[in-house]
Amino acid sequence: MTDDLKISISGIRGIVGKSLSLDRLLGWVLAWEKTLPDGAVISGRDARAHGSSLVDLAVSGLEYVGREVRRAGLVPTPTVGVLVREHQAAGGFMLTASHNPSEWNALKIFNRQGEMLTPEEFERLKPIWENLPPIESYQFIPGGKTTSIEEPLTPHIDRVLAHVDSDRIAKRRMKVVVDGCCSVGGVALPKALRRAGVQVVELDCTPNGAFTRGLEPVPENIGALCARVVAEKADLGMATDPDADRLALVSEKGVPVGEELTLVLAAESVLQRGGKGVVANLSSTMLLDRVAAKYGSPIHRSKVGESHVVNLVLETGSAIGGEGSGGVILPQIHPGRDSLSGALLVLDLLAREGKSLSEKVAEYPAMYMVKDKVPLQTGRREEILSEAGDWWSDAEVDRTDGLKWTWEDRWVNLRSSNTEPILRIIAEGSNREEARDLVEEIKARLARE
Repeated sequence: MTDDLKISISGIRGIVGKSLSLDRLLGWVLAWEKTLPDGAVISGRDARAHGSSLVDLAVSGLEYVGREVRRAGLVPTPTVGVLVREHQAAGGFMLTASHNPSEWNALKIFNRQGEMLTPEEFERLKPIWENLPPIESYQFIPGGKTTSIEEPLTPHIDRVLAHVDSDRIAKRRMKVVVDGCCSVGGVALPKALRRAGVQVVELDCTPNGAFTRGLEPVPENIGALCARVVAEKADLGMATDPDADRLALVSEKGVPVGEELTLVLAAESVLQRGGKGVVANLSSTMLLDRVAAKYGSPIHRSKVGESHVVNLVLETGSAIGGEGSGGVILPQIHPGRDSLSGALLVLDLLAREGKSLSEKVAEYPAMYMVKDKVPLQTGRREEILSEAGDWWSDAEVDRTDGLKWTWEDRWVNLRSSNTEPILRIIAEGSNREEARDLVEEIKARLARE
């Protein structure tokens, strides 16, 4: 197994033609198929150049072993989950490496509930995926077939629009610039916004995989969107990653508001309408706690990772969840990150309050986040986390995921990475220096251990 191959609950990802080879991809898909109940399988992909041929291979393999495949084509990752439920399918898969560079691709798997694999499902599949049966062990089974889903985006968009006031949004006559990252978000998000009566200006919305920027929708990668918002005198800008499960926002002044605030705004939109319950991972902004308190809603914190957030959303029956990476989870639509839900919830909030994005953001206290990492010596994780628990006696300590120390106006989280031999350090404070000081203090303490 090569260093760039990652088999995790978030999918199997690697470099195409190297760690993600044709025989491996086919083997992973066929091994997964053997675990499925009867029924069709939904397939989708992002716009990477190699995605079409890789999906063809996977679909042909499934048809060979007697499975019906319903192809959705170029759609966001959450759309596959919606379609699994819409078609009462046995499961689904998406070919996308999300924010990884263009030479990467990945296989993301959905269970029959339209959810990404649960931890239990992944643990059953992981040993099979790591020790694949030989391809020749799979025998031809007659009866397989492939069909295409007509208008695959429609069920997804219909569900989102049913949870917002599209008439109120339309009356605001907002103009939004959409940066689709030359992938599926460039098709799905403009279509959803236009159905809500929004005027859309498209930027890199042709799904050709010819990426023109860094693939994560973080401030340093969306300068062209910021400039276009100002030039078009738009109300705001929206940017997605290649599989459109994350959403970043730009104000009418051409200023990125930060991915953390996508979830804050979406959560307030839901809570303001009477929803109860917010779930976020431990490393998401404490502004969520303040918004939840404002509306008398409970807030729950999970381990870092989309599957952990989803599980806690479902367990608690919360109205909304997500991650600070711009991933909004509206469980009534899809139990996973969804840029379409995030986008329409934000517009619904702005239309309801009659405010611009910058006016709304100005209502929240300024918070600053600093992220860093340090190498982890093999075998020292438990020892370090055990000793570190007593570092600050005046803070509330949470051991849900590593260690998190929380004060009234700041916090710092120390946890081991799930994929690398490192310790991650994330801090948030009311000013950047305060957050940086917390990170540096942890690094200094670790150096003395």
